[in-house]
Amino acid sequence: MRYGCFGCLALLILVLVVAVAALGIVFLSGNITSPPDVRPVRYSRADGYAAQQKLYEVVLRQTGRSSRQDPVVLTDQEANAFLANHLAEAAELPFDPLIVRFTNGQIELQGQTPLRNLLQGPPFAQLLPYVSDSRLDRPLWVTVRGRIVIEAKGAGGARTYGQVELSDFALGKQELGTWLVSLMLGPTAKRIMRWQVPSVVHEVQLQDGKAIIVTR
Repeated sequence: MRYGCFGCLALLILVLVVAVAALGIVFLSGNITSPPDVRPVRYSRADGYAAQQKLYEVVLRQTGRSSRQDPVVLTDQEANAFLANHLAEAAELPFDPLIVRFTNGQIELQGQTPLRNLLQGPPFAQLLPYVSDSRLDRPLWVTVRGRIVIEAKGAGGARTYGQVELSDFALGKQELGTWLVSLMLGPTAKRIMRWQVPSVVHEVQLQDGKAIIVTR
């Protein structure tokens, strides 16, 4: 029992050291507050409607109400319009603005949000009362890149999930380890980076300017 308690204490100390080190990077690095190279994607309300219709087509194929087999193609503009309306609702992580691009076989997301929104996981959330509001309310640019992977469907009718396997994470112009995303965001990271998809979806191919959803 003594070793078990000592192990828990050691783990707690390790987590706190990592958290303090991460906060030190955030507060002390001037690159954190420097905006990265940002190229906005212009979109319209029509793009948001088009995205909803295309995603609904995937649902129709899942239920057998559509016999179409051609790939469903989402453009940068359509993805931006759709996520601008639904990301905050789904993950409680508002970005203003939010920019999405498909390029070089990856999805790139750039957005600006106050620092406090990024410190949702333990022990960061518990440290918030000890950080000034001026720091926590400072908007930071977040950049993540990764590829979209559709997990193999399990046996027995198991649900199918898609997830983003991160390759890059940055705050402002400061490159950071992708492992910090899960540590800082806690459960929110999983809700953003992994989501249920219809089992009819076989893969998502990312090309410059578009995401191609291939169905079975």
